[in-house]
Amino acid sequence: MTTPVLSTPKKSYKILNNLLVNVTIDQNPYALPVKNVFAMAARDNPKRKYLFVSELIGKHIPVQPQKPLLTGFLLASRLAACLDLTTDPASISAAVKQLLAENIKARFSIPTYHLAGKALFLGFAETATALGQAVFNCFSGTVNYLHTTRENLIGTHSTIYFTEDHCHAPEQKCVVFEPGLFTDNDILVLIDDEITTGNLGLNMIKAIHRQFPQKHYLILAILDWRSTEAKQKYALFAKELGIKIDVVSLLAGSFTVSEKASSAARGTKNEERGTRNEDQGSSSAAGEISPAVEQLIIPFGAEIAISDWPNLRYLRYTGRFGINQNDMAALKLNAQKLGTQLQASRKGEKILCLGTGEFMYIPFYIASYMGAGVFVQSTTRSPVHPCSEPAYAIKQAIVFDDPFKPGIKNFVYNIPPDHYDQVYVFWERMVRPAQVQPLVTALSALGIANITFIAHLEGV
Repeated sequence: MTTPVLSTPKKSYKILNNLLVNVTIDQNPYALPVKNVFAMAARDNPKRKYLFVSELIGKHIPVQPQKPLLTGFLLASRLAACLDLTTDPASISAAVKQLLAENIKARFSIPTYHLAGKALFLGFAETATALGQAVFNCFSGTVNYLHTTRENLIGTHSTIYFTEDHCHAPEQKCVVFEPGLFTDNDILVLIDDEITTGNLGLNMIKAIHRQFPQKHYLILAILDWRSTEAKQKYALFAKELGIKIDVVSLLAGSFTVSEKASSAARGTKNEERGTRNEDQGSSSAAGEISPAVEQLIIPFGAEIAISDWPNLRYLRYTGRFGINQNDMAALKLNAQKLGTQLQASRKGEKILCLGTGEFMYIPFYIASYMGAGVFVQSTTRSPVHPCSEPAYAIKQAIVFDDPFKPGIKNFVYNIPPDHYDQVYVFWERMVRPAQVQPLVTALSALGIANITFIAHLEGV
């Protein structure tokens, strides 16, 4: 395995004047500058008030579309080394160089690692759905990908339920539409952006093992902050079940949090602007979509037929129901075609491609073919305080109701005023004008003249 290299081993983060997070980095095998990996923010969540905000995956912070794909390759390379597969230092160095570049000018040819046995890659919703699929894309062989979901999919199929204890929306599930994905695996890889206490990973392993026992679990994450006690808990659990559990990350270390008694300080100029954006996004306007908004229905690929939900249609290639490498090959061909098509029709130099919730990887992959000046990110259900402090991760915020789940708040962060010429918003299914008017109002208030909604499916 790669010899760890330390880079900025200790750093302190002051968050909204009442939280202090002290970080120590113990392992950094690719010598990634910490400032390029994460920044800090304050959650609007009493369960956990701090948030490590990824600079790599395109959730809260917009990134060039190649960046999440390169991050997936680096994580895949860490996994390959853990499994004693041959890795190419030159390809890894090239990926790191591109990942850190201010402007990634070319697509990176992603190498693949061949697995001799059978494997299931499982990404955690909603943050790591694209990251998980990007890792999966780096492996060949008898490999499959599935991601967890918060969709309300109840039927005759098996469902694995588990909780993300600290989360704003703790209930998650894994839909076992194809039970064969969980049988006879040599390894099951769980993929997340961050491990803090490690409880989520153990909760998921326990839930899987009750229904579909595996012999080797491997948790893959960008950040691993587990304490010594948490690591001992993992070892004890693995021994009790007679299984193997490995944890592999890009950065590993520890942190401490201290909090003042006062509530989180708020009210800087930019934060107030973010709050006003939230108010605009929360309006109940039900009029027609502005003339500046275009709506396109463009097939992204094959749909999945689900007998339990004959009137509810879903796109197969998201990974919510399980995909294999043949599916990925078809997806990439379709995405390249659509990306090239959208590049020819884009309006302006600065473009944002916005995924929605769990629907991230396909929009990001499409965007990677749309030319220079394109950035990607996704809406999220995670409430975070915006603030204008230079080192703070979340500067602006928009909030709007989920078009398909009224009453569920969705957020978009870090869209500065008068920054983008055009925003493409990608949905799995078509949205109606009244459903998205609050989002349109908020984006228009930021000076975005052209808004294009792209959906795979008409109807529900």
